[in-house]
Amino acid sequence: MATMTSIVLLLLASPLCATIVRSPAPPMGWNSYNSYSCNPSEAIIKLNAEGLISTGLKDLGYTLVTPDCGWQNQSRDAQQQMQWNATLFPSGGEALGKYLHGLGLRFGLYSGGGYHQCGSYDLPGSLGYEEIDAKTFAAWGGDSLKYDNCFSTSNDTMVDNDSEEAQSPARFEKMAASLDAQSRDFQFFICQWGIGENVGDWASQIGNTWRMSNDIYNAWRSIWRISNQVVPYYRNTRPGAFPDMDMLIVGLDALSAEEERFHYSMWAINKSPLLIGAKLDSTLPAASLKTLSNQDVISINQDPLSKQARLVKRYTEEEWDVWLGELSENRQVLGIANWRNESQSVELDLRSIGIGEANAKDVWAAESLGSLQRNLTIDLTAHEMKLLLLTNITAPQVPFESTGYYPASNASLSGSATLSTCPNGTCHPTGLKAADIGQDASITFRSIKAKSSGSKLLGVDFINYDYATTTAWDWGSNTRNLSVEVNGGQSKRWAFPLSGENWYETGRLSIEADGFVAGASNEVVFRAVGNSSAPDIVGFEVFE
Repeated sequence: MATMTSIVLLLLASPLCATIVRSPAPPMGWNSYNSYSCNPSEAIIKLNAEGLISTGLKDLGYTLVTPDCGWQNQSRDAQQQMQWNATLFPSGGEALGKYLHGLGLRFGLYSGGGYHQCGSYDLPGSLGYEEIDAKTFAAWGGDSLKYDNCFSTSNDTMVDNDSEEAQSPARFEKMAASLDAQSRDFQFFICQWGIGENVGDWASQIGNTWRMSNDIYNAWRSIWRISNQVVPYYRNTRPGAFPDMDMLIVGLDALSAEEERFHYSMWAINKSPLLIGAKLDSTLPAASLKTLSNQDVISINQDPLSKQARLVKRYTEEEWDVWLGELSENRQVLGIANWRNESQSVELDLRSIGIGEANAKDVWAAESLGSLQRNLTIDLTAHEMKLLLLTNITAPQVPFESTGYYPASNASLSGSATLSTCPNGTCHPTGLKAADIGQDASITFRSIKAKSSGSKLLGVDFINYDYATTTAWDWGSNTRNLSVEVNGGQSKRWAFPLSGENWYETGRLSIEADGFVAGASNEVVFRAVGNSSAPDIVGFEVFE
């Protein structure tokens, strides 16, 4: 298992960007925010740092300790340097850094690229003071900097999701360059919230991690929201660059034990940092500590390939997903996610995800399942993610093969739906998309070929960048729904996640649609669901 005490230097390709120090695997550690909000203290930090050691979590790789918002004084000193709140942190930052280093831990710092810190109207941010603050952070012995995005445009607006300035990489690039100018190595954790376009493209170039969503909160539905938003960032994830799905809510009495394992699994396979937010004292439930201590799941997260899992199949009405991730040594991790509020038994044809046969280990049950072949039946409890570690993987002897691709440009559009030409190199693979698919619209594909009757695997090329910002606090899900109807039969609903980082980047979701007949006379109709818009459609491919 790779540990977070090792670091590598990765030089950025662009000479205009600062070089930074990156961890080769997602950072692991503890952050004060989820349990203490913007009210950390020296005693709190020391208590939880010692908790990492007494629980054995430090030895598993959790080595970074970060006081989040609220640590500093209201004013800078005569040299314009930030100061620690002497009441909350009487020993100061340099002493705290030495204390943590003495325990074999690393010292994480927090600031923001705005006028004030998040959660406060009087604690200074780093905007305009980047060089001074970077030098100060280095003098304190800091090892990383979480850099937030509050008050980015004014002194009195804490959260601005929409302005060009709030979405711009400029403030983060300035701090990255300032950190790079220091003699001390720093990891840079961008907390921009995933607003604007192409965030993963620029943030992965200057940051070790980047927050790709609004905050997590203590509810099961936030797991669904963030899981749908992380989907397209596999394009940016690599050693030294990781999508940050936010701090863990394991141990906060927000989820059931099964839901905590689901949450931890989803973060792990998507190569998110594993940053504990619970209090590491006697109140931490034993089941939560066991979840956080699972070495197999940690190894999946810390795998040296650093490849994010992919959402390869979805069954929306049945409420389960299939995630598949590549690991080192020719292994894969298979995640079967049950979003349903009750138990269910599901069946998966391994050929549909490119696997013929494999040996499997049930990670959470810690038991071998032997050889898996073709049709896999999985029993899932409510809100369970079954994690299977696959080895000795072979390709299917009779793989699924494409029987045709059907672009939206060849479909009949009705209602509000329009055919749009995309900028060069976008809307893969055709450069065109059916957009504005509202409640009165439909996209009808005719003369669809099928070798036989029954259910078919469809690879739907779609575009959805309807990401949740303010709606994240309610029921925002980062999905758009689409109904699929074959030959006038019963339509089914599918929830499509984000496809990319703008409205021209295509994603593919594999679904199963029933009702086909043998021959070339099949008709497939896509529609929006309810009063909401559907994702844009580039086309779809049929596999048999």
